[in-house]
Amino acid sequence: MKITTSDEGRAHKREMWIEGEEKPVCNLWVIDFTMRVGTTVVRMAGIGGVHTEREHRMKGYMRHLFEDTVHYMIAEGYDISMLFGIENFYTKFGYAAGLASFECKVKTRDAEVAGEQAGGTYITRPIGEADMPAVLDLYNANNAMRVCSVVRAPEDFTKFEKGTWYGTRPDTQLWEDANGKLLAYAVWDHFDKAVKVAEVEVRDDAALPCNDLFPALLSFFAAQAVEKRCEDVQLFIPPDHPFAEYVQRFGAEWMVTYPRYGSGMLRLLNQQPFFEKLAPELERRLALAHSAGYTGTLTFQTDLGTLALIINRGSIAVTGKASDGLRLELSQDKLTQLVIGYRSARDVLNDPQVTAHGDVLPLLNALFPQGQPYIWVADHF
Repeated sequence: MKITTSDEGRAHKREMWIEGEEKPVCNLWVIDFTMRVGTTVVRMAGIGGVHTEREHRMKGYMRHLFEDTVHYMIAEGYDISMLFGIENFYTKFGYAAGLASFECKVKTRDAEVAGEQAGGTYITRPIGEADMPAVLDLYNANNAMRVCSVVRAPEDFTKFEKGTWYGTRPDTQLWEDANGKLLAYAVWDHFDKAVKVAEVEVRDDAALPCNDLFPALLSFFAAQAVEKRCEDVQLFIPPDHPFAEYVQRFGAEWMVTYPRYGSGMLRLLNQQPFFEKLAPELERRLALAHSAGYTGTLTFQTDLGTLALIINRGSIAVTGKASDGLRLELSQDKLTQLVIGYRSARDVLNDPQVTAHGDVLPLLNALFPQGQPYIWVADHF
């Protein structure tokens, strides 16, 4: 039995070979990403292309390959890993659900009302290759604080390859002013029986408030829905997105799915380096919670080891040694869910497998507020 790794740019293919076989019995890909946790960016290993040859399934080969891959990712210095997985398989490797899915529906007849509010004259056309640098700049600016979103680089993200699901052909549109300045863009499924929007971003600055463009975008989608004779416009965007907040005024139905074991999952790899990178973001959160003057210690004891946050008047130092003060005993998967805001501090503390020493809830609420971690479908792997 042998495991090999071959590199193709930022993607690394890992294969398992056994004696007597001319091709690998199973393989997977480890893909380099830069992921945001608030203002912090960390190195994320995306797992994709997990496959075992049919005649070699149920023999434990993939389990052996995946366990080796976890050690490989740790050795390679990744901070965290993410995958989109089937249920009841990846938990055995330390992955936990961390991404909810969101779908917003607005009835077509209600969305049409936005056309009465639309004003201004815009140049519209599909997104071309030459437009991508400006599109990526707008995306990165609007997602600069979104937890679990990835940083898109021009050399890696050259076009939109899918709509709301793998294999779905996308349609695109951008909105420009008379001087050719990018104001907004949208991506949706190329489908003649539904309007499913995968991504939308609008420039928001002092010279151009978003509300000047939101009516134009919603009326554009409503016109498509009328043409396709569908009852509603479907938006696959998180509820805290500015455009989602706008469309809710016309009436909206939300479907939010929190997977138990599957879909978007994450696990910590290198615990202390991850928190060392995260320290400035945690200091920022303390200040936002009016706790900038806080002094104390918080120690985490996980299956990855000991980690302590030494807090001195809002300034945080990270160490691998236990300290006196507040202490929390929990597995790394639950710590991951806490850190990215998938689970609230109160919910984590109510978990029977978590033990707290001291009144940790106020500090946890300040450091790890619950949010809506999200990675756009275009970045799914």
